Amino acid sequence: ILLNYSPDIKGGNENMLALLFDMNKLWEEYVYRVLASHQTSDLKVSFQNSDKFWQHKRIKPDIVIRKTNASGLRETFIIDTKWKIIDPKKPSDDDLKQMFAYNMYWDSSKSMLLYPSSNPSITEFGSFHKGREGDNKCKLGFIKVMRGKVLNPDLGIDILKLLDIYEEEMAFKN
Repeated sequence: ILLNYSPDIKGGNENMLALLFDMNKLWEEYVYRVLASHQTSDLKVSFQNSDKFWQHKRIKPDIVIRKTNASGLRETFIIDTKWKIIDPKKPSDDDLKQMFAYNMYWDSSKSMLLYPSSNPSITEFGSFHKGREGDNKCKLGFIKVMRGKVLNPDLGIDILKLLDIYEEEMAFKN
């Protein structure tokens, strides 16, 4: 950039400068920071929680949201961010199994695989057939990151709405 080079994946005789970012890590950190800005006394957002899984392996969802509802009951929601393009009707079996395990370990009734999209699809929660008592659901969430040429200022609200946990009064608490 400083030398006015443009990185190119094609071969050539010129030395090039290239910058590579792990977009998965950048996406999960960005989503966490946006959601953390919406925290209230009733809505807590945490990043990269970890728990023992098998032998020396650990399990670690990207984002855990804990919300206390009007009745005083605390609900837990899991978000796993994915920086990739997928068919909304064909989620990865491995990703779904991962969300099932997160629901079990964090006693969560709802989880979401969150993808960036320029043309978001509307999806519904699907139910896992076994596991925990009561609701045990997961959905694919597609979110518009850009609005025109700027970052979507309502990204956090849009994500909370996808999880069905955004309430209008939250906007006034911030």
